[in-house]
Amino acid sequence: MDSGFYIYQKVHTLAGVALHLADHLDIAARAYHEIFGDNGSCSGSFDEKNRPCFDEKTEKEIAARIAEVLRDARSPSRGSAVVTLRFAAQTSQIIPNQQIIPNRQATQTCTDALQPTRKIAVDVEFGRTLLDTGYAVSSLRPQAVTYEYSIPFPAAPTGFQLSAQVLFDTLALSHHGATRSIRREGDKLLMCGAAPLFGIRGNTLFTAPIADGVPDSVERRRTMEAASKVGLHTIERAILRYELTQFDELFFADAAGITSLASCDGARFMSLTVNRLITHNPNLP
Repeated sequence: MDSGFYIYQKVHTLAGVALHLADHLDIAARAYHEIFGDNGSCSGSFDEKNRPCFDEKTEKEIAARIAEVLRDARSPSRGSAVVTLRFAAQTSQIIPNQQIIPNRQATQTCTDALQPTRKIAVDVEFGRTLLDTGYAVSSLRPQAVTYEYSIPFPAAPTGFQLSAQVLFDTLALSHHGATRSIRREGDKLLMCGAAPLFGIRGNTLFTAPIADGVPDSVERRRTMEAASKVGLHTIERAILRYELTQFDELFFADAAGITSLASCDGARFMSLTVNRLITHNPNLP
């Protein structure tokens, strides 16, 4: 797949099997619909709201392709790894049947009748082998700093997010000696790079709502479910920069598991509840 605009999903694989693949494909199809509308197809399949969706046959084909990529990368057969699925819109021109007229004089008419159609091309790319088997809490607790910036289609998991993460993580390291950047809008903390950001204060879990311009994700869904199981109350409200010192813990969830942040903009945090999230919910996210 050539470079350009794409929607992505980072998927955790365990023993060669992609976990929560159906959920990842559902999120990708919904994001595709939000951006391109109804003029598209995923193997010709649509749901009851005329949104493109991946049928069972296509899901099995993607799962087989993921297994093939893992074998080619010589990923440990019983371990965990992360792969990236990229979904790109391929646009072509079609002529409605009623407009096809077999004579040279009709050439201009047919050209004017060309209509664009889009089909999703799916590419699978090996990411990295994980040290832990299954989802885990990272042993590293990075420092983070916030940056205010905007990206196109902020509520969709696009390549723009990944590119911005690389840029601002680089700036965080070179300017502040931190290894993680957090995207904010004014005082609202939204994402840790391309991953959903969470904060814990007392027995309450905070995370920015999708309405604030953060993408839906498997990790976001599973973390909120896990929080409920360990007795945390969830409030979908962005953490504000000036209240960071009031929070006990700050962390993000990605395809590898959970990473607890040691600090953000100088405020320091503990790492207690995140271990309960993984211990009580080993399949998180």
